[in-house]
Amino acid sequence: MPDKYGDVIIPMTILRRFECSLAPTKVAVIEAYEKNPVMPALALERKSGFQFYNTSHYDLKELQSESDKLAENFSNYIEGFSSNVQDIMKQLKLADHIKTMDEGGCLLTVVKAFSELDLNPATYDSIKMGYIFENLIGRFYQNVDAGQYYTGRDIIKCLVSILTAEGSDDIFEDHKVITVCDQACGTGGMLSTAYSYLKHVNPSADVRLFGQEYMGPS
Repeated sequence: MPDKYGDVIIPMTILRRFECSLAPTKVAVIEAYEKNPVMPALALERKSGFQFYNTSHYDLKELQSESDKLAENFSNYIEGFSSNVQDIMKQLKLADHIKTMDEGGCLLTVVKAFSELDLNPATYDSIKMGYIFENLIGRFYQNVDAGQYYTGRDIIKCLVSILTAEGSDDIFEDHKVITVCDQACGTGGMLSTAYSYLKHVNPSADVRLFGQEYMGPS
């Protein structure tokens, strides 16, 4: 149903981003894991090049080859991710949505659509991906719960300008260490915008970002 689109689109977008990021090192990770199934997670992370990995032979494209077992294989694919990614998918209740889509007959269509979506970091860096994710939140989760609100980038830029408008002349000093803290950072828009602004006005600055969000530290 239309009011449930965000429940599927957001976790599937995140999943596809993970998948695109891992694609270049996926084979190496699988080979290492199959040679040593008890290989430490840290070693597999080094193989993947990220703080997460996947040991399943499946991806969204491969899942389509067995449409009659799609829901089952999709669940196995998710279980191939490292525990931190599995936790994210569990919080987003992706397993429940897979079951709902399978029963509704639209799972294959959704999987195919997302398998064709290019979310490779080479195409969309972290900043661009942040814009995409914030747009999705703005579309589907604006004010869902009290205190949950997406702040547009134009507002953020204005706030950063106000923060540095007066009483902060020392930010222009050479190699100045500047710390920025946002204790309700959401997707990190305020932090990334502050970083870009500060590096623009002082390229030599050492800008250090700290953020805290409801689900844990960033």
